[in-house]
Amino acid sequence: MPILLYAYIATEILAPFFASFIIINAILFLGKLVPFLNVIFDFGVGVGDFFRLCAYMLPKLMMFSIPMASMTAVIIALTRMVNDNEIMALKATGTGLLRLLPPIIIIALSTSLLTYFSAITLIPQGTLAMKAIFLQMAKEKIDKGIQSGQFSEGLSNVVLYIDAIDPQTRQWQGVYVSDMRHGDTPLTIVAKTGSLATQTETMLITISLADGTLHRASENITQTIRFDRYQINLPIKAPTEIAGSSITEVGKNGLRQEQLLEQAASHGPQSTLGLGMLIEYHSRMALPVGGFILTILGLPLAMLSRPNNKPLGVPLGLLLFILYYVLFTAGRASAESGHLPVATGIWLANILFALLTLMLTRQVANETVPLFLIRLRGPALALLARLPRGKTGDRP
Repeated sequence: MPILLYAYIATEILAPFFASFIIINAILFLGKLVPFLNVIFDFGVGVGDFFRLCAYMLPKLMMFSIPMASMTAVIIALTRMVNDNEIMALKATGTGLLRLLPPIIIIALSTSLLTYFSAITLIPQGTLAMKAIFLQMAKEKIDKGIQSGQFSEGLSNVVLYIDAIDPQTRQWQGVYVSDMRHGDTPLTIVAKTGSLATQTETMLITISLADGTLHRASENITQTIRFDRYQINLPIKAPTEIAGSSITEVGKNGLRQEQLLEQAASHGPQSTLGLGMLIEYHSRMALPVGGFILTILGLPLAMLSRPNNKPLGVPLGLLLFILYYVLFTAGRASAESGHLPVATGIWLANILFALLTLMLTRQVANETVPLFLIRLRGPALALLARLPRGKTGDRP
């Protein structure tokens, strides 16, 4: 009986989980789409690269979409069972609330591990891959804009003229460069060959020149320097960021957990940079644990529903989900400002919601409703009234 019951509850939860996961990710992605479109038009991103970029963005969205989808799925599935009197039938057979916990714990643990894997592995890899592909697209855009026998001004403060370009290797023949990045002392460079390359490690575009001379004029002094090899490192021309996230710097999002600790120790935990690394380190662990707690919290919230009454689990879950991230953000801000230790600030929301979950589970198991939830009934009903309604008799 328990195995069949657990399998039934798990299958009831999985369907709304996947539906919620897709919907929530779509909503979150739409929030990033406007600044993302600017980059697409500037770089001329193709369909294949567009879907690759979406895949690289997904892990960061999953940090929020998985916990919310998991909590919502538990509430929807169990609310449906309450409205269909299945929970009442289980209670009549002596199956209490705590007997329903094992499948929910398994699902909560699975989604939390998926969130944790996304945080410590997929986000760093996705960040590096996204910046690398943008760097490559910027290089291709500049490379295509450089034509033989024409002056190219697509590079910031650098003008290129090339006699010929090998169509196979894209190597330049007969290169003339006017480098005006030094203000009053411009450089004129003449080289036999040259090429354009990217350096993913340093996130720069590099012009490599070979067998040439460099000419510099300053007031009455003129210098001529012969070189076998000369490099010009250039930053990517705008856009350099998407929605406030730099595409030319790796940053802490591209670092693994051990690298975050190494950077924090290198710069000092009290320094601004070191503190930011520690906060990122703890945040990647705290959010998956928070998702586990919120998923378990969905059980007592769903049990507050009554047959033929408006289901309060979903709006209450949404309110508490928002409250969790408000507390998490406040704790993070307190850690950043130094008012709280890093571990305390980042884990404070988890501690408070773990206590709330234990209290609610115990009281709902004893068939009592907490007073503060009764007071939240009004705001929850107001929120529910704003949600789209189905036809009468539809399952929630």
